Amino acid sequence: MKDTKNVVLKGINYDAGTDYDGHLSREILNEATVRKEIQVIKDVLHCNCVQIYGSDIGRLAMCAKEALVQGLFVWLQPRLINSTPRKMLDHLVQVAMIAERLRTQHQKIVLNAGCELSIFMSGILPGYGFSQRALSLALIWPFLPLFNRKLNRHLQKALATAKKHFDGQVSYSAGIWEDIDWRGFDFVGLNYYREASNQKTYVNDLRSFHRFNKPIVITEFGCCCYEGADMKGGSGDDIVDWSKLPPKLKKTYKRNEMVQADYVIDLLKIFDSENVYGAFVFEFIEPSYPYSPDALMDLDMASYGIVKRRSIDLNAKPDGDFWEPKLAFTEISKLYGDGA
Repeated sequence: MKDTKNVVLKGINYDAGTDYDGHLSREILNEATVRKEIQVIKDVLHCNCVQIYGSDIGRLAMCAKEALVQGLFVWLQPRLINSTPRKMLDHLVQVAMIAERLRTQHQKIVLNAGCELSIFMSGILPGYGFSQRALSLALIWPFLPLFNRKLNRHLQKALATAKKHFDGQVSYSAGIWEDIDWRGFDFVGLNYYREASNQKTYVNDLRSFHRFNKPIVITEFGCCCYEGADMKGGSGDDIVDWSKLPPKLKKTYKRNEMVQADYVIDLLKIFDSENVYGAFVFEFIEPSYPYSPDALMDLDMASYGIVKRRSIDLNAKPDGDFWEPKLAFTEISKLYGDGA
């Protein structure tokens, strides 16, 4: 298998636990689990970089330190869902100070100042909560330039805040609808999913970002593992009915791990041919989406994780062996390993 020689940062996203309106994406996380999973990411998956994101500052620090100690390059990204701009900046100050302490000790760390803030933060797009703001995109699309100007004013404040407390490189993770002023940032950071709406223009659109004359890093890309997920890109996880207890899929889907694997490997090869500097697969694991042999209960089909959680019991305490690799994990390992 041809390796990705031009992609310098061969990475994966690692969720340290993100608070989505009271739902914590990773309830249980301890040092032993982090140490083992980071070791797998480095030695088995053959990544040289990991993007650690989440809401809790203590968890971010713990995961980043472990990854740095093990020799990985770290991108550190705070996610404070539905925060106000002021709270987001205050949170960023604390994360930037932690990143600076880690940088002085280990060097290999980049601060990612935020992710798709037009949706995840209040005050840019209309709507209460990130789900409503995401849905509003279709209605306000003609007016996006106005909202993007508002977003860029905030990002300039975020950039200044980050640079005040962190003496390393800074980036941002932009959604495809966000038109970012990249001046001042060290990388062009893109959450860049391929789906039905952009399949034909995906490569040409990617090439257009070289006009900023900065290294391009794909901070998110990935796919779920059911037939048709490759056409849904970043919205592939919308097949779960969370109003049910326990949650279940909205209808029966056909599980297909090859769809996820083919999608990820195809995009990694595109990034390599288009001289993308770095790429972070989304993502290592999503514990809130456990696997089940019952098709309607198999939430892992809606997961972007390249490993699957075995247990259907969401309250079961992970013992370090509670997941197993999916096909995408194996294929990424081969691709990254060939370039080792």
